Amino acid sequence: MHKAELPLVSLSQARIKSVPLQLSTQGHVVSLNQVDIQSQVIGTVKSVAFKEGDFVKQGQLLFTLDDSTQQASLRRAVATLAESHSLLGKAQSDLARGRSLRAKNYISASDWDTLKSAQQQYAAQSSAAQQDIETAQAQLGYTKIYAPISGKAGAVNVHIGSLVQPGSASPMVSINQFDPIGVSFTLPETNLNAVLAAQSSGPVKVWVKNAKGEAVEGQLDFINNTVSTDSGTMTFKAHFSNAEYLLWPGAFEDISVDAGTQNVVVLPAQAVQNGPDGHFVYLVGSTRQVFTQAITLLRMQQGMAIVDGLAQGTHVVVEGGNALRPGMTVALASHAPTAGQN
Repeated sequence: MHKAELPLVSLSQARIKSVPLQLSTQGHVVSLNQVDIQSQVIGTVKSVAFKEGDFVKQGQLLFTLDDSTQQASLRRAVATLAESHSLLGKAQSDLARGRSLRAKNYISASDWDTLKSAQQQYAAQSSAAQQDIETAQAQLGYTKIYAPISGKAGAVNVHIGSLVQPGSASPMVSINQFDPIGVSFTLPETNLNAVLAAQSSGPVKVWVKNAKGEAVEGQLDFINNTVSTDSGTMTFKAHFSNAEYLLWPGAFEDISVDAGTQNVVVLPAQAVQNGPDGHFVYLVGSTRQVFTQAITLLRMQQGMAIVDGLAQGTHVVVEGGNALRPGMTVALASHAPTAGQN
C-alpha cells in the first residue's frame, strides 16, 4: 500500500532589495492664495460685473462704486492747482522784476525778502495741489475694484446699492486660487529623515487622485518647523497643477509621497499568510517539517511583500502554503518524491 504523498511546496529566498519608498497618508486640498476683497473707500455699489461662483481672471473688473464724491474731489484739486499755478506765475514775475530793481538798488531788502517768500509760498502750494490731484485720482481709481488674482469667486456679500467701506467685518467677496493648488498633510516624525534625504537629491514628488480618479503629480514645497507634541506628526504641503479645476479646496485626499529608495527585505507576495495573530510565513526545518515565523508586513508593492522580522537569505514557502499546518512534513519541489515511491 502506497503512503500518502507529501504536500509539495516551493521555496523562495528572502532578499534585500532597494525599492522606492512611498509614504501613504491623507490630507486635504488647500488654496495657495485666498484674497478677501474689501473696498478702500466709502461708497455705494453701482454695479457687480461677475456672478458669485464664477472663475475670474487677474485684473478682471469685479465691482464699480458710485464715484461722484471722488470726481468732485478731483475737480476741486484740479481747480486748486490751476489757482496755485496762476499765483505762482505772478509771484515769479514779481520776483524777476524785483531782481532787476535790486540790481540797481531800487528795492529795499525787506521788499526783496517779501517777493522771495511769496514765490516760495506759491511754489509749495502748487506742489501740494499736485499731490492732492494724485490723491484724488487714486481715490477715484479705488471706485473700480479688480481681481488681484485668478481664481474662483465665493459668495457675494454686497449688492447694487450696498454701502461699503474699508475694514468691513465681511469681505465683498473672497477669491480662492485654484491653479496651482496645494495639498496639506501630515506624516509621522519618523518619516522626516527619509523625506529630507529625498529632498536633498531633488524635488520630492507627491501624488493625489483628482475627481476623475487620475493620479496627479505634485511637488513638495513646505515642511513645517515643529513636530506636534500631541500627535508626533509634522505638517507638509505640496503644490499641484490644477488647470481643469479637479482638485477643490477642503476635499480630503489619499496621498502618496515618493521618499527616495530604501533597502528592505522582500518576498513574493504569495509567501505571506494571514492568521489570527497577524501575518506570518512558513519555513521548512531540517527534517522537512514546516513551522511558522511571524513577520510584520510593511506594505505590498509591485507584487512584492516588504516585510520586517525576517533575515536575508531565509527560505520561505512560496507555493503550496495554503493547505499547510505547523508540524506537517512536506516535499520540496526540487526534491519531490517520484510517483509510486513507498
